[in-house]
Amino acid sequence: MPKQKSLLVHLFFFIIPYLLVITIAATAYDSLVIHSATWDRTLFSALVSSTLMLFIKVPLERPLTIMADLALNRTLKMLTRFFLVERSLGVKIANFIFDGILFCLATYLLRHFLPLNIITGSLLGWCVFALLLSISIGAGIGFKTLTIQQDTSVEND
Repeated sequence: MPKQKSLLVHLFFFIIPYLLVITIAATAYDSLVIHSATWDRTLFSALVSSTLMLFIKVPLERPLTIMADLALNRTLKMLTRFFLVERSLGVKIANFIFDGILFCLATYLLRHFLPLNIITGSLLGWCVFALLLSISIGAGIGFKTLTIQQDTSVEND
């Protein structure tokens, strides 16, 4: 896969959706919890959000492995491999903490830069729309590369 195509697939199929899922979790938290500005509630929800992100990453293991193998850029390959959850316990814990930090950051930024009526209103829908659009673009760009090839040849005995 050419380098530019690899970067586009990683951007639309991995980086943007990852950030949007964190934003969706933070938006849901900010719109559902009445006292969302307290740090103890934010940290607890970061724990819950990080756990859910870990569960989300399990079915994405195979596509991420393919993307990491096809990445020409060493930094992009290392970044993609960081999010593989079947690696060592240390990487898994670092990934869990990183998700929690990003969730806390997203919660804080949403709470301080957007009014409550936008957070509780249409922001969640726009994030889901952007997520589906980004995944569709990424899959469209790298469909042939990301498909798992199966041997369909039949031998006649």
